[in-house]
Amino acid sequence: MKKVQLFLAGDSTMSHYEASAFPRMGWGQALQNFFTDELIVKNHAASGRSTKSFINENRWAVMEREFSEGDYVLIQFGHNDQKPDEARATKPFTTYQENLRFFIHRARSFGVTPILLTSIARRHFDKDGKLLETHGEYPRAMRELAVREGIIFIDMLENTKEALINLGPERSKDWFMWVDPNQYEGYPDGEKDDTHLRAEGAHAHAKIFIEEIVRFNHPLCKYIKSEVTK
Repeated sequence: MKKVQLFLAGDSTMSHYEASAFPRMGWGQALQNFFTDELIVKNHAASGRSTKSFINENRWAVMEREFSEGDYVLIQFGHNDQKPDEARATKPFTTYQENLRFFIHRARSFGVTPILLTSIARRHFDKDGKLLETHGEYPRAMRELAVREGIIFIDMLENTKEALINLGPERSKDWFMWVDPNQYEGYPDGEKDDTHLRAEGAHAHAKIFIEEIVRFNHPLCKYIKSEVTK
């Protein structure tokens, strides 16, 4: 019996990292741990990519070669669509939405169910301990498109913002690439990175996604390991 595939299209916050980069980990890298072996996670997310560069580098086309009817694809972009360089930059309510619409329509043409996800929150607290919004209009553009296209939409931004606020400025460092010098072999000078996740944060973000599909009673729920929902 053919297994269902869950494809991931996104950027560095979702992507897979080699063991040499540990503890850096994208949340998509942790996702298979929550599903039974009846579903296979295919992580095509890549560092630094926007909707524009993901298409232009044929990364979406590569996924299409593996699509089968009944599969799913998670689409999470926004961090790099904000970047000013021509290779990646999009405008929220024009080119960004157009690229997302391309993903949606192409997935549907293969009988694959697309799911839109807003970018995860960055750990950017101000001096008063207030979490700052850093994603501009891209999340709103995605929300509005999801309504127009009648597509499942998971607001990872709002859910991860809430989680970071609950943790606060200090405890939330444990989710991100804040490491001391020589704490890990690959980071002799340490890191202070408020965008990219470490292993603890990757698993926590993957769990947030799982909790959301359970809340929606999404068809993917039938592939979640029973011990996860207990």
